Amino acid sequence: MYFGGDVYSSVDPFATALGTKDGTVSFIGSDEAALASEPDAINLDGDFLTPGFVHAGLTLREGAPDGDRLVESGFTHVHVLGSAEAVQDFSDRAPKTLRIVAYPQISAEASEAAGPTTDRASIAALDFLRLDTLPETALYIQVESNQRLGEVLDRVRDHAALAQRNGYRLLLNFSVTEDFITPLGYSGIAITLDPAQQQPLAQLLSAGAQVSWTNSQGSPWATVRSAVVGENGIGARAAFNAATRFAHRAAGNPDGGVLAPGADADFVRWQVERLVVQVADARVAAWSTDPRSGTPGLPELSPDVALPTRIAFREDA
Repeated sequence: MYFGGDVYSSVDPFATALGTKDGTVSFIGSDEAALASEPDAINLDGDFLTPGFVHAGLTLREGAPDGDRLVESGFTHVHVLGSAEAVQDFSDRAPKTLRIVAYPQISAEASEAAGPTTDRASIAALDFLRLDTLPETALYIQVESNQRLGEVLDRVRDHAALAQRNGYRLLLNFSVTEDFITPLGYSGIAITLDPAQQQPLAQLLSAGAQVSWTNSQGSPWATVRSAVVGENGIGARAAFNAATRFAHRAAGNPDGGVLAPGADADFVRWQVERLVVQVADARVAAWSTDPRSGTPGLPELSPDVALPTRIAFREDA
């Protein structure tokens, strides 16, 4: 049991205490209730508990971050794309606290010759377009340009039910043009991109696109901040959800990325300056938590404010 801090939870936006049992959250509520049930609860000393972050598109190349670095940064889950050997090597070296969702890479030739050999796979866009028969697999398609994105969406449109049923996803490692906002919203296929690149984020979300983040900046809070600031910035809550809940949904885990009784106890402790309810447009930003809104606060993400610092718990220090 933990008390004396702030807990990011939609079930109680003003929660200051959290309890766990057998790897799941058992309690969200007030300090008084927590101490009444567990007098030896651990004092958070004003720190902030959030669901763990998800790196939703780590491609394994030379120089990719190791698992320990991801955990130190505040990630609890990572979606890994690469050769079967590279994915296995990463999994073998990663700390046990890091949950890995693996997408071993396949080629068009391998897929056609043997069919799906795993329940998840990744594939380059060009190989995907060469497939005569689309696989019944949770397929992560790596798209490298707007031109290729158009070709992939055209192909998927003809097999929309299969793609949605199997959880197809798109990794978009480029700046998406406005031409694809509506098609991505209508596709029903989850997309993962880096908000540090110039992206029409607000328009994509308004169109109904299912968005999650890859991470190029080390700190997941820096990634969230890059989604909030700028011409096409979005609200901090939406950016945070894309870094947590929406990434779990993209991998077929609709209940992940929240702190609520019965949820997995995947949470991280942060030292923060202060919590605010922050939106993208500074003209309507609320720089203090209004109790009437019932909206849980998040760390202030202005460019001139220090990002949160992860604090290790005693058991994982």
